[in-house]
Amino acid sequence: MNFSRIWEEGGTKTGKRFLFFGRKEVDEEPLKKKVIKAKYQIRKQIDKISFMINKLKERDEQLFTRLVDALVNREELRAKMLASEISEVRKIAKTLMVTQVALERVEYRLELALSLGDIASTLAPVVPVISMLKNQLMKEVPELGIELSNIHDELEDAVNEMSFYGGVHGDVILDKEAKKILEEAKALAEEQIKESFPSVGIAENHKI
Repeated sequence: MNFSRIWEEGGTKTGKRFLFFGRKEVDEEPLKKKVIKAKYQIRKQIDKISFMINKLKERDEQLFTRLVDALVNREELRAKMLASEISEVRKIAKTLMVTQVALERVEYRLELALSLGDIASTLAPVVPVISMLKNQLMKEVPELGIELSNIHDELEDAVNEMSFYGGVHGDVILDKEAKKILEEAKALAEEQIKESFPSVGIAENHKI
């Protein structure tokens, strides 16, 4: 069975578990459908992250107002506690912003794979990117980490299947491409952090 048929129509594969009558044949949905589903799931995660970032911005503004009030009133202990909480909020916000930008890059690559059909070079690097993102999120936002883990497993399975049926040719430098995508996401997220949390320098100029 050739790759183009697997991409458009799907096929069957032999299950790992042995039954009394031999191995089980399992129907596989088209690889194209798997990519479309992954793209839909990634868009859902991008929208969810956007909502979470907005909530963190609101929380940051509230905390910062209280911090300024504590500094004005020379409430040292309260100011230190508020500054610590602001730091934690901004740490999570930065992680989410990096994830959001990186997932937007991933979504774009999936769109290219679907429209142009350049599956190997376009889609393969996406898998390690999602892997790196979900590992980070597992530490700070476990809920998102689990959801990204599911998307990662689906795409990894699709890429492995493409390789098996000849859809991936030659050596694809996955780690290099993945790191490039993440570095671009981090750089853009840094700029967004500066714009979204412009008041950060005010608190740092106060002696707590």
